[in-house]
Amino acid sequence: MKLKTDRRSRRSVKALKKAYVDLILAQEDKRISIQQIADQADYNRGTFYKHFTDKESLKERILTDFLGGIAVALLEPYKDSAYVDLQEQAPSTMRIFTHIYEERCVLKALRILYPDVAEKMLDVFVRCLSGEFYLETESPRIPVDYDLMIHFQMAATVGFIMHWADTDFKFSTLNLSEQFTELVRVRPYRLVNTMIEKGNDSQV
Repeated sequence: MKLKTDRRSRRSVKALKKAYVDLILAQEDKRISIQQIADQADYNRGTFYKHFTDKESLKERILTDFLGGIAVALLEPYKDSAYVDLQEQAPSTMRIFTHIYEERCVLKALRILYPDVAEKMLDVFVRCLSGEFYLETESPRIPVDYDLMIHFQMAATVGFIMHWADTDFKFSTLNLSEQFTELVRVRPYRLVNTMIEKGNDSQV
């Protein structure tokens, strides 16, 4: 009986979350009532209050579940390994982009609900890679502070994801994973001024 209740509860929460996301995307307005959410999910207000105290708690649950999915996608592949060689595509890369793509409507809604959602995503990446898990780098030319390095790397990752969202997710998860893996290896070596003819360009 408890199993059926738990399954029914999960189904109700999922429906209410989806209803709120759908309404946000349709109206692009935060002024949505609990009654509207319940109606959209095809439940009554009592069902809403059974799972959430107010609209704010539903909003926070959507955010927490989305960010939690990123953390799981990032760390799950490594939980049973002492270390993983990252010279090839990292095992977590495809998982992260798959999670983002599957939850793309949620991310679109969260960008309306939380203008700082990119910063919240960055915080998740940094925290995940600053505790029991950390990135080991090749010996740099000069000592590099780990906190600066991880913020630099993860800010680029979040920026990459947000640009993907800006394009309305036009790239497939496979293509994006391949592009990301290759970009991690790319090191720009010079800046080209297109206003100057190449023949007159002096080598720097």
